[in-house]
Amino acid sequence: MLCVSIVFVLGYWAYLDTQNKRHQELMRIIQEAEKNLQTIERNPNRVSHSNLASYNLQKYISDKKVFF
Repeated sequence: MLCVSIVFVLGYWAYLDTQNKRHQELMRIIQEAEKNLQTIERNPNRVSHSNLASYNLQKYISDKKVFF
């Protein structure tokens, strides 16, 4: 009975450790994404590039006569 209890406790501890590592990894990814997004938003050329992209898309659609 003692062995079963020890195995259960160690298994549960390993499960919690894995969940904690996953949570830390997700938080790291979220923080990196927020940092990258802030960098993009601070870029003074962002507006002109995004307008250029939408202009090119509209030109492509009109050239191909694509209707939605």
